[in-house]
Parts: sequence; structure tokens; C-alpha cells
Amino acid sequence: MSIAKSDERTNAGATQHRPKQLAQSARSRARGIWRIPHAYQSGNPQVAPHRDDAPDVGTKTGLLLPYLFFPPAVVALAATHGTTAHTAVASCTFLALNLAGAVYAGKAATHPALTPAQRRPWWMVMGCFVALWLASVGFGIYAVTEDDELPLPQVLSIGGRIAFVLVLLIGLLMFAAQPLDGRAGWKLAMDVVTVVGAGVMLAWYFLVGPAITDPASTRALIVPVSDLMLILGVCTMLLRGAVLNGRRPLNLLLAGTLSYLVVDFYLAVVKIGEGPVVGSVLVPVPLFFLVAAAVEQIRLAGGPTRPARPRNPRGSGLPFAALLLGYGVLAYAAWAAGVARWYGLVAGGVVMTVGITVRQILTLRENQALLVTDRLTGVANRMRLRDALARSARRSARDGRATGVLLLDLDGFKQVNDTHGHDAGDQVLIAFADVLRQSVRAGDLVARLGGDEFAILLDGVDDVAAATAVADRILGALETPVVVDGAERTLRTSIGVALSAFPDGAGPAAERDLLHCADVAMYVAKRRRTHGWQVYVEGSMELGRELAVLGEELGRAVADGEMRVAYQPIVALSSGGLAGVEALARWHHPTRGVVPPATFIPLAEETGHIHGIGAWVLEEALVRVKEWQERLPKSIYLSVNVSALQLERPRFAAEVGELIDRIGYDPANLVLEVTESALVNEATALAHLVELRTRGVRVAVDDFGTGYSSLQYLSRLPVDILKIDRSFVAELNGDPAGAAVAEAVIRLGQVLKLDTVAEGIEQPAQATELTMLGCDNAQGYHFAEPLAADAMDDLVSRAAHGWPSLPEERVGTAPDKPVSSA
Repeated sequence: MSIAKSDERTNAGATQHRPKQLAQSARSRARGIWRIPHAYQSGNPQVAPHRDDAPDVGTKTGLLLPYLFFPPAVVALAATHGTTAHTAVASCTFLALNLAGAVYAGKAATHPALTPAQRRPWWMVMGCFVALWLASVGFGIYAVTEDDELPLPQVLSIGGRIAFVLVLLIGLLMFAAQPLDGRAGWKLAMDVVTVVGAGVMLAWYFLVGPAITDPASTRALIVPVSDLMLILGVCTMLLRGAVLNGRRPLNLLLAGTLSYLVVDFYLAVVKIGEGPVVGSVLVPVPLFFLVAAAVEQIRLAGGPTRPARPRNPRGSGLPFAALLLGYGVLAYAAWAAGVARWYGLVAGGVVMTVGITVRQILTLRENQALLVTDRLTGVANRMRLRDALARSARRSARDGRATGVLLLDLDGFKQVNDTHGHDAGDQVLIAFADVLRQSVRAGDLVARLGGDEFAILLDGVDDVAAATAVADRILGALETPVVVDGAERTLRTSIGVALSAFPDGAGPAAERDLLHCADVAMYVAKRRRTHGWQVYVEGSMELGRELAVLGEELGRAVADGEMRVAYQPIVALSSGGLAGVEALARWHHPTRGVVPPATFIPLAEETGHIHGIGAWVLEEALVRVKEWQERLPKSIYLSVNVSALQLERPRFAAEVGELIDRIGYDPANLVLEVTESALVNEATALAHLVELRTRGVRVAVDDFGTGYSSLQYLSRLPVDILKIDRSFVAELNGDPAGAAVAEAVIRLGQVLKLDTVAEGIEQPAQATELTMLGCDNAQGYHFAEPLAADAMDDLVSRAAHGWPSLPEERVGTAPDKPVSSA
């Protein structure tokens, strides 16, 4: 239950900021920011690996041929429309496109850069072109002979069309490779049935009905049946999602299939209503899209492809569009038939369906919002943050502006849950989320990642100063206490800042790298216990890994006998005698040597090992000091530092009391040192200290003057001793101005009847001046450095025969200018 103190200030490879230093310039800190490398991986095992070999010149030229051929072909078809040459031009165009499509689809089906799952659908597409080529041959024979009684042209044209539809349907379904569970499968089936049902209504009214009433047109039933099969494939592909191939080839394939349906329906209606139409400038359009799909698949196979989304959100609107289409056909049929009594029925059905549809759309949007929203706080969740990060990274790559991420978590949140319950913890999270929302810029995204961890996405950041300005606003807003469980509480947070791009042209980092860098920076901020922000800089990643390993080793330090207790004497300035000792934890690592307290104490608090280490240090010190007290003519007291985290444990006071009783230690000779913030912020801490004071334990305010320093708080807090911070002692140089603060603290202690202890005494003049000012006790390197137990034992033996007078003689071997007075 003890923590060590140190003045060491290690840079740790990160830019440090404290809440009381908000006016410092941020631009100078921006110079050391590490460029975060871009690393994109789809994470999809189906995506083929990247190939380094690029297509040669001949291959590139071959891929351009369809784009060069199509415009002149359309112009030729339009120019010859209505002439005898139109049939020949149309036949040549169809044959050329089908032959080219078969070649390119075959090339895609055998491309070595594609996986087998990606290649298989293109075999079906190649079969589509072969089937259409056979149908075009049959059409060409008919165009030349003008004899519709020949069986071969009919077999080729009808059989080719049927084969085209069947093979294309199989190919479309092969692209949809995302597995679905039972419920999702049923939902997909219902959506497909709805869309196909609308297609049936449309085909029945315009195609099937006229074909049934005219026996001579019975062969026209092939058109609606085949079109319905293609509608089945298209809506399945849109609603289920294709995940194996790049988006551009799939989009072109869908465009070709949809345009084929439109052209087929148009030609079928015209044929039945107005007689045969030979050729059309519309027919090559779907063929061109299908050829272009194969060409794009070949072109993209030589490099990395962006995988298609597993689920196309736009496809979810197909059932509603199909429903409107079905009612539209019904309304048109009633109007065309002139059946007035059906008008109201159709209108009523449309109104009811529209109402249900709108309600379903609103419910769908609400569900989508719930899917990406944290239910407790109302901010975005991890899923929405991930999508927003990906979009922001793409924008950053286009406009050169950086994407910034702030990662935050609440300091001491676990203790809030343990002490006050989860309801109070939820109130803290809600209040914290409100502070974040009010502190960010318009357009920034606040998200909760889980527990007490939050993230803020800053889209379009010009420099580091813009990102740290947001962090400063958050820290400033947190200075105002919030009401939690009926009591005021000041929230504290540690913030990690990471940027993806910088003025020197560095590219955006992958979203997981950006979050990880911000997490490393936040960890450094938390380790320094400054309740501030840290910008990710070069070396932070290595530091984070090193601290993670060190944290694991720290958990075994007590059991492995690596922890030691050092004792720094506390001297009575009036007599020069030994008044007490302060117990300080020291870690002697077997391979790293002595680990500085400034490194392992924050780490112990972060990992929770502070409780075990603190309990061990207190027990060791109580046993040792009790032994020394028995050898000294006058009792000395033991001063032990207590972490704010320890004070939040529900049984802290009970555990200390049990330990005192078991050892038989006089509680009047035990002093617990706590910080001002621990006293002010924690009602639980106050309750523990009040309980311990009733047993006789005294309480000291450590580093007094550096925290709240409020007379209002000090007058009602359970305090017995004020410890003057070393920064005020350092100002003692014989000048009245330098002694002003130290003298004020001493006078305050005298008025409130509190003892005073000065820390960090390094010069004889400082000890003399403090004695003249009326300070009670002091400690520092002028008297003695922190001593091992054996060395302190020798000192106790000397003190038993008289303590050295001040300031002529100094105990210990420390230099006059120590780097630390831990």
C-alpha cells in the first residue's frame, strides 16, 4: 500500500502535455511525429494475391479492342437502320461481339492470377457468349434465306437463347458466395419471391397474355420465362452480395444482364404489337457490357483488386421497388380496361401498401442506426468508427489532409464500478460521452469502443495543433465536476493522439495501425499520470511493447523476491534527531538492474499490481520499523505513500487495520501520505481515512501546493501533516521572495495546527532557513538518501547514541546535486 516518489522526467519518446500547460505551443512538438507507414490488407482469404508482373503492350492493346470497336458498330447500325444492309451489319456486329466475349471470358476463366473460385463463374460467362453466337448464326441463316420453315435456324436461335439464359443464371449464382444462416436464407428467399412476383405481373400482362390469346405467338413464351430466370439471378446477386471478385467486373456484368432484360422486354412488346423488327441499335448494348466485364476482370487480375462488399445496401430496396412496380401494372391494367369500379380498390391497396412500406423503411433505418450506435451513451460504436476511418483514409489520400484519431479512457473507472456499482459507472460513461460530444468540432465522430474506452475521429486535420486543440478542450471541460450517484466527481482521462498524414507527404496509415498508434500514445499518457495527452512519435511503439513485457514481469516481482523497501530518514529540524522514516518501493530486476520508480509505479497502477506491491511494502515496513522502535530511546513514525487507486478499494481501511493488529504496531506512529486530488475527488478515500484516523493513524498531504491547495477543502479534510513540495524548497536561497511560498505553507500549518515536513532538502542553507521559518521536520539528500534496510539499521544504531547535529554533518553518500530524491 505504498508507492514510490521520484522527480525523474523521462521523455519516453512521446510529446507530453499537462492540463495546466495548455498555453504551450503545439507546433514545436509536431516536428518529431513519426510517419506511419501505409499498409492495406483486405483480410479476405478469397482475394487473390498481388502479382508483380504487369500486362505487356500486346495484352493492353487487346483489352482496348472492344472499346474501340463498339462506337463505330453502333454508328453503323444507326446509319443503316431501315435499309437492306442493316441486317448484314447487325449480324456481323452480333457475331463479332459474341466471339470477342467468348475469347475474353475464356481468358478470365484461365487467368493464373485469379483463384479457382474466381475463375469458375467466367466459364459460365464464356458459355453464354457461345450460346448467343449459335443464336446469331441461326439468325444470320434466316436473314440470308428468308425462310422461316427451315428447322436449323429455329433450333439454333431458340436453343441458343435458352442455353444463354440457363448458363448466365448459373454464372450469376456462382458469384454469390457469401454463406447465409437459416434466418438470413429465408429473408433472402422472401425478397427474391417479391421481386420475381413483380416480374411475373409485368410479363403476364404485356407478354404472356397476348401470347396465350394468339396461338401463332406461343413461341413468344420463351421470352418472359427466360427473363424471369434472369431476374431471379440478378436480384439474388444484389440481395445476397458477391464477395469473390472485384466490384467493377461485377457491376458491368449486372449492367449487361439488366440492359438485356430491358432490351428483351422492349423488343418482345414491339414484336407482338407491331410485327417483326429485324435488328436494333439497342441489342449490342448488353453484349458490350458483358464483354467489358470480362475485359475488366482480366485487366484487374494483374494487380490488387478491391473486393466487392459482402452486402450491397442498395439491394435492400429491391423488394419495395418490386411492390410498387406490381401495383403500377395493376393500376395500368385497370385504367387500360376502363373498369371504373376497380379504381378505388387499386387506390386503397396502393395507399395501404405505401403506408406499410414507409413504416418498414423507417424501421429499417432505425435498425441500421442502432447497429452502429452505442446504446448506453448514444455515440457511435466500433463498427461505425471502422467504416468512417476507411472513408476518411480514402479522402485523405485524395486531398492530402490528415486523418486524426484521439483515443481516450477514464482514469480510475474500474474503481468506480467496484466501489459505487455499475449504475454509477454507467452515469460516468454517459457524462463523459456528453463532454466529448460538446468538445469536438462539427463533423468529428465520437465513438465508444467498449468499457471506458472512447475514440474520436478527426476528419481533415491540417496539423498536429488542430488535433491537440480538441484534446485541450476536452481536458478543460473535464475540470468542471459532474454529478454521479448524487455526488460531485471530477473525471480524469488520458488521451493518445495519432495522425495518418503530415505536411511532408506521408500517406495514410491503415485504420488498425492508426488506432493502435493512438492506443500506444494513450498508454504512455496514462503511465505518466498527467491526465493529459500524448502525441504518437517515433519510438512509442517500441516503448509500448517494452512496457507490456515489463508489466508481466512486474506481476511476478514480489513473488520472485525482486522488490525491496528503501527508507529515507525524516529529521526533526529543531533538535536534529531522527523523527521518522519514509518507506519507498524499489525494484531490483535480475537483468534490467534497478528499475526507476517513475517507470514501474505508474505501470503497477495501470496493471493493478499496485495493490499487491503496496500491501507487501506496508507489511515489510511495519515489521522493520517496529523492530527499530524497540531499539531507540524515542519512537519514530513510519510514513507510507498510498496510491489513489488503493484508496478506492472497498476494504482498504479494514485491511490496514487488520495488518496493524496482527503485527502489534502502534497506529499513532503510522502516517499515510496521499495526494490532494485523491482527497478531493474520492468520497470512498475520505471514508477510509476517517476510519483509520479513529484508530490513531495520521494522514499527510503529499506535495502540498501543487494540486488544489484550497483552504475550503483543507479545513474539512482529515489531515494531520502538510508535506511541502520540493519545488518550493528549491526556491529557498536567502531571498525573502524565494521563501514566500514555503513560509506561507508553514504558517498555514501552524494556524490549522498541522505538522509540516519539507521534502527535497539538498543544501545546508535550505535546512537552516526552514528551521528559522518554523518548519517541523524535513527529509532530503542533505540528510540522507533512501537507504537499504541494512544501511538504515546501522543508522538506527547510531541514532540510538545521538543523531548528528545539523547542518555540519550529513548522513549517506549522496552527491550535493542529486538527480532525484526518491
